[in-house]
Amino acid sequence: MAIIESFRIALQALANNKLRAALTMLGIIIGVGAVIGMLALGNGFQRFLNDQFAQLGAGNFYVAPFVDSNRVDAVTAAQLRASDAAAILRPGRAPAVSQVAIEFSGEAQASASGRRASYTVRAVNPTWFETTPQELAGGRLFTPEEELAAARVAVLGRLVAEQLYGDPASAVGQRISLNGVGFAVIGVLATEPGSVSVGADPAEAVFVPYTTGITRLYRNQVSDRINVSIMTVRARSVGEIDEAIRQVTAVLREQHRLTYQDNDFTIINPEQIAAQLNVVVGGFNAFLGIVAGISLLVGGIGIMNIMLVSVTERTREIGLRKAVGAKRRDILLQFLIEALTLCLVGGLVGVGLGYLLSFVGTFLLVNLFNAEGAAATVTLGNILLATSIAAATGIAFGFFPALQAARLNPIEALRTE
Repeated sequence: MAIIESFRIALQALANNKLRAALTMLGIIIGVGAVIGMLALGNGFQRFLNDQFAQLGAGNFYVAPFVDSNRVDAVTAAQLRASDAAAILRPGRAPAVSQVAIEFSGEAQASASGRRASYTVRAVNPTWFETTPQELAGGRLFTPEEELAAARVAVLGRLVAEQLYGDPASAVGQRISLNGVGFAVIGVLATEPGSVSVGADPAEAVFVPYTTGITRLYRNQVSDRINVSIMTVRARSVGEIDEAIRQVTAVLREQHRLTYQDNDFTIINPEQIAAQLNVVVGGFNAFLGIVAGISLLVGGIGIMNIMLVSVTERTREIGLRKAVGAKRRDILLQFLIEALTLCLVGGLVGVGLGYLLSFVGTFLLVNLFNAEGAAATVTLGNILLATSIAAATGIAFGFFPALQAARLNPIEALRTE
């Protein structure tokens, strides 16, 4: 009952000095709000990043014909060919690899139904649709036989079908001209615009068989060294990505007859990029945590200051309580509870501020940065953490004033005017 009475007295003191209490709690409110908002935004953005990279396909990595021109010993010309993909898939060459998709892309003028527009045309082998799964809104995908025969068939992205034909469903079976070459539309993707992809947005691209693309559309752009602009490699399992990368690197170096030279290709591992971005997000969260810590420190100093003032104002009260039998621990507990109450009330208001910050942060991420799915989430764990920090701040910074009050001599305290 004594503890409950102490909390009642503390709340009454807050009610009697509303403005002073509010100003005292301001640092705690800002600190706790920053902690709640920081954790909510950090968790939401991290989940968004992981979801985005997951869309690239679990277990996938990419090979591109790029070299680091800043390195002194780098080869001058990059190299990546369709024959490299065939070499990787030969039995025993890269057992950790399950699939390899190749692509060569470029811009082309498309015309259909009296409309003309420029789109990215992605010449891919059928395996591409397996390593980067896409849903169909209508029609079908081209087959390996059509790819080998260089068939003039095309699969349209959803936005392309809407712009050229008005209705994606009506595009299947129609004709489309790409750089003057006629193609039959056999399918339309259901992928929404803005989806994550290595290369042009699937919703805004036209897909044709790889052999068709390099023989009919891009024969003047390919060379003996480069006829693949990006290669998608899928490991047999997510846990075998590192081994698959090692094996693919060895095969390509052998194919390109590299001995001491640097690689004339670049391997891109989305998992490594995601891990690096998570480190960046973690660093940003740590920075916000430091800001929140400074706010809590300032708030704690304010708590200590106001409690010291309270001890001075209530010196006679302390002396009187000691004179009627109150012990040191009773006085110590009373002032500690008052400091704790200040911080807990400030912490509860700070939780509300944290919710507000998370809503504002979500709005900015979604509307300014188009980060759909990055909604900040305030969890019970976050609230408990922030409340615990506030309580610890109250105890830490309220202990010295409480100890000073407990050590007052009752006779001297009663003499105080």
